[in-house]
Parts: sequence; structure tokens; C-alpha cells
Amino acid sequence: MLILYIETNFLMAMAKGQDDAETLLPNLPSSVHIAIPNICFIEALNTYRIDKKKRQDFITEQIKNQINELNREKTSINALSLIKHLNEASIDTERLINDIQNRLFDTIDKLLTRRAELINLNSDLIRYSAETAIFQPEIWLIKNDLMDNLILQCILEHSNSYPEAEKVFLSGNTNDFGKQEVQEALKNAGIRYSSKTKNFLGWLNSRSLS
Repeated sequence: MLILYIETNFLMAMAKGQDDAETLLPNLPSSVHIAIPNICFIEALNTYRIDKKKRQDFITEQIKNQINELNREKTSINALSLIKHLNEASIDTERLINDIQNRLFDTIDKLLTRRAELINLNSDLIRYSAETAIFQPEIWLIKNDLMDNLILQCILEHSNSYPEAEKVFLSGNTNDFGKQEVQEALKNAGIRYSSKTKNFLGWLNSRSLS
């Protein structure tokens, strides 16, 4: 049995077409069991919402303001050309927002259709998070990031229930999950870490051929 853990970063990589993430699900054997903390779906939706607002603010505060300024220019043909390109950039930005939105929804739908296991928060994890956030934040493996610490604890706890299974954690968030202390915790739990979809699929294919 091979368990593949994924988290928020992978969902957003799928939505944004990054890290070859879109190649994972079509090339993943049905025998591979996907597990994901359920809070990752909510975090991904919130990340998308923030990203969408930033892009819309860029249209409103940067592009449209620049267009308004250029419209005052009455003599330069270059100003007219730039206005045209800025209008096109505004339209393309809106299209990009829609692309990310649709891919995120499609990713979530595919994972649920594939029946990826949702790792649920339990009372012990909630109590641990509350106690450490209030009294001992210094013991967090990932400093200053409650959500990533909670995601890591969800994965480590789930892993304890499958001591004999092969386990891989796929995340491009190397700033947090690539830290030495996190890597050691994953290794102690018998979890291999992969930061790139391409590398994981290469390892998976070599494993099946050997």
C-alpha cells in the first residue's frame, strides 16, 4: 500500500498550472491512496480568494488608473497604443482569474470523485494546537505558521495508523516542509518527502518497474 499525502500547496499548484501538478492525477495508479487534511481545502479556497482580490485590485488600482491618465494624452499615438495593450492586459487578467477558479474547482472535484481520504481534525489535535499556540509556540516545527503546523500534525498522526505502508508527502512548499526539523519528523514517521510532482512520478514509475 502506498499513501500519498498532499496539502494546500499542491491544490494551488494544480489551479495555477505550476510544477507539472496537473500531470499527477491522470498518471496516478488507482492503487495509490491519496490522503489530505480537510482543512487544506478551506485554506486553498481562502488562498484563491486572496489571490483573486490582489489581481482584481491590480486591474482597478494599476491598469485602470494608468488608462485614465493616458486618456488625457491627446497627441501621442504611443499613448493610444499603450491604452489598447492595457485594456487587453485587463481582459487577460480576468481570464486568468477564471482559469484559476475553474481549475481549482476541477481539482477539488477530481479528488473527491477519486475518494481521496480526508484527514479530519480531532479533539486531540485541536487541543494540541490551542495549547501550543497559546503557551508553547516555540515548540512548533514550522515557526509562526499555525496552519502548516496543523497540517503537518494531521499527516504525522494519520501516518501512525499505517506503520507498514509506504508513505510519500508531496509538497512544493519547501520553505516550511523542507526544513530540516520537519524532514526529520517525516522521516521518523516513515514518510518520504518529494517537493516536485515530476520527481515523485519518476520515483513511482521506477518503483513499479523494479
